[in-house]
Amino acid sequence: MSHPRPSSLLLTGGIALMLFLSACAERPDLSGRVAPIDPDQPWPSLLDSATLAQSGAATVSEEDSLDQAQTLEARAAALQARASRLSQAPLLSQTERDQLQSAVTRLNDTD
Repeated sequence: MSHPRPSSLLLTGGIALMLFLSACAERPDLSGRVAPIDPDQPWPSLLDSATLAQSGAATVSEEDSLDQAQTLEARAAALQARASRLSQAPLLSQTERDQLQSAVTRLNDTD
């Protein structure tokens, strides 16, 4: 008889915990958030994608586009610098690595 793997037990336990917690939550009161529909008003007309693309292009100026591009470039550079800093330091100390390796070895020995 095979025993369930710890990862499947963890996944099953996590799902059960999420379902239990969501069942305990109160339902939000949405009564004040929904506006009544006036049946005398006409349905809104839908726009095709070409019209939407033209209206979006007209509202964004070249200056705004340059500002957005510079902002994105600065964010990308900051993220790359952070990733470089984080990759320099090890995540686990040697003691933590040894403890983790011994736990994995014990788990594999019980299978």
